[in-house]
Amino acid sequence: MERNYLRAPGEVELLPQVGAGLRRFRDLGLGLVVLTNQSGIARGHVDVQTLSDIHLRMSALLAEQEITLDGIYVCPHLPEDGCSCRKPKPGLATQAAGELGFDPALSFVVGDKACDIELARALGAWGLLVETGYGAQELRRGAANPDFVAKDLEEAAAIISMIFKTGDVGNQSGLCASAEEVVRARLVGSISAKQRLLEACQGQILAAAAILTEVLRNHQKVLLCGNGGSAADCQHVAGELVSVLRHDSPRPALAAIALTTDSSILTASANDFGFAGVFERQVQALGQPGDALVAISTSGNSENILRAARCARDRGLRVVALTGPAGALAELAEAAVRVPVASVQHIQECHITIGHILCELTELSLFPGRQ
Repeated sequence: MERNYLRAPGEVELLPQVGAGLRRFRDLGLGLVVLTNQSGIARGHVDVQTLSDIHLRMSALLAEQEITLDGIYVCPHLPEDGCSCRKPKPGLATQAAGELGFDPALSFVVGDKACDIELARALGAWGLLVETGYGAQELRRGAANPDFVAKDLEEAAAIISMIFKTGDVGNQSGLCASAEEVVRARLVGSISAKQRLLEACQGQILAAAAILTEVLRNHQKVLLCGNGGSAADCQHVAGELVSVLRHDSPRPALAAIALTTDSSILTASANDFGFAGVFERQVQALGQPGDALVAISTSGNSENILRAARCARDRGLRVVALTGPAGALAELAEAAVRVPVASVQHIQECHITIGHILCELTELSLFPGRQ
């Protein structure tokens, strides 16, 4: 279990699935190295000998599961000491690489804190955040931007195993040397994100679909707003509602307006009142009580989206939010789908999938005879 400043060997317990995950790492031919910040030494919470005994206890628990570590490397300094070994600085990793003979850039950094992911970036390595320990908290805060998120070490090993399965198809002319790895990593990451979406957000998606269905059943309209890729999602979803998602099931048009499309309104409003109000102004003009606003923001903190959501609530609109794991937007929504991953591109990929699901559920619910 995770404890703040271990002070005695007897406090050491293994987190769930640690043994299974580490065994799978070994099966993949990977070495196992622990890099740990231990400012508790400098703070006087624990001395060097006690920390050594704690690590011996950890190694003994792992040995019971037939797992051995290749090395444990410790930074004993305070954050303000400015040392080169405290993560996310690469000192411990480069020391371990020199002594154990591996290339840090070809390694995987698996940890539960933002400093672990930042270390991976510094090394040019893959960074995986596990939700055990502090990982879930770091993810909610938006503090880390890992390549992958895993619920525990066993799932992290499964992700790495998928990365290892890259076929030798040969590099295409003009592409970077890591092209095949990038393709597989991004596809694996997208698959993992969708799996996490299913596990964590099914109820949230159903709640959002119920709101849109009720609004449209009452012959009212859906407004949508977002920036960048989220703006494109707004237009995509509005297009599916006004036109049709399932071409094998034609039905009457549904009222939806993307607030991202009229360049004259957007530029006039931004010029006269500032960009933070471009969607709020349109909600004031077009929104009526009982309508719905679908607000999309990967960060959950875009000011123009927050202002639009607040205005919508004040005017009696129902607010549905599509966002990432953090940010203030979800608190303004009646129904919020919080995609539980850190990668912006994977959040966006999940958002358009959610948009398609919302459109399909709305069609099936409003026009059951067309199923």
